[in-house]
Amino acid sequence: MESIITNSRLLLEKMCIGCRYTYHELLRLCNFTEMQLCYAILYLLKDGRINQYRDTEVVYELQPAR
Repeated sequence: MESIITNSRLLLEKMCIGCRYTYHELLRLCNFTEMQLCYAILYLLKDGRINQYRDTEVVYELQPAR
């Protein structure tokens, strides 16, 4: 579980507010394995820190600080 939290923090640090990223862009940006990225995304979605929606493909966006 600790590695998921660590990877989630690293993902948040790499994402910029207002920028949208595809799954493959996040893979390249973070240099995670697919499993690491999936768990980090799920953790951040559950925590309400990022949004996920469909444009031409699935897009992830950092939520503004509360």
